[in-house]
Amino acid sequence: MKRSPMIYLFQMLIIIIFSFTSCKDEISSPPDKICPPIDTTLTKELKGKVILENQTEYSNALIYLDSLNRGASTDSTGLFLLQFSEEDTIYNGEFKVYYYVNEFEMDSARYVLVNGRVKLDSMDVDSEGNLPTKELKQLLIIEGWTDKTEYRIGDTIEFTARFTNVTNRAVHINIATYFNQLGHVFLYNENHSAPFVLSPCDPIGLDFNTYLTPGQFYQGRVVYIIRDGFYCGDFVPLIPDEFIVVADLFIEGRRLNYGNNLEDFIFYEWDKLHRGNPPNLDYFPNKYKYPIIKIIE
Repeated sequence: MKRSPMIYLFQMLIIIIFSFTSCKDEISSPPDKICPPIDTTLTKELKGKVILENQTEYSNALIYLDSLNRGASTDSTGLFLLQFSEEDTIYNGEFKVYYYVNEFEMDSARYVLVNGRVKLDSMDVDSEGNLPTKELKQLLIIEGWTDKTEYRIGDTIEFTARFTNVTNRAVHINIATYFNQLGHVFLYNENHSAPFVLSPCDPIGLDFNTYLTPGQFYQGRVVYIIRDGFYCGDFVPLIPDEFIVVADLFIEGRRLNYGNNLEDFIFYEWDKLHRGNPPNLDYFPNKYKYPIIKIIE
């Protein structure tokens, strides 16, 4: 059956309109820019997995993008996903991603960005945007315990912390001390504006530096009165809640060469990341076995 000229013209018009509108945001572009071919060698996502030695679940490892000052946290299976947006088109070249948990060895991998997109099959990235699975070796077992699990304002709390070297080499640690005792002990819950410091705000004395040989441990014990608040510049009240009891510890020789960008990111941004081990009482990327206590009325 013959089509009338009007029907034919109408069908052609529909085809032309569809051809122009099927290309997003390119209707007004020159013909050579309409429907540009999709570059299948680039992706907006960077994926991977982290395994933590001696652990049964792998949440709370920080995956940090060098130079972009951005990060993600692993879930309980160790998986992570980093996504790039239109704002990242300024980034081109080779970059590093760091794998960080405080008492574990650091590791890194390399990737390439082309106008803010990850180049597939390049450096350490495979054809599907995956980085190689990394197993981080444990340096220290960090654990602690208290004499009770519930306290009221005015109670005395006894806290013991132990740091054990589980490697086959010496590990250099740095601990704040106060008259030869643990000098920076505090209660942490990220739902509160600041950690609640049990020890003196600015401990008198020197940091304790030592090398733990394989199998060696350091153990410290302190006793404090739980106050209703403390002054450290501003008054911080103690609000009844659950807290993790933390003693500060630094492992020397693990900072990035170009400065403390990673440390700044952990300090200011870590608690904003979605992490896989609620409630979020974890205090920075770690697998510490510190005690959780409850402050009650």
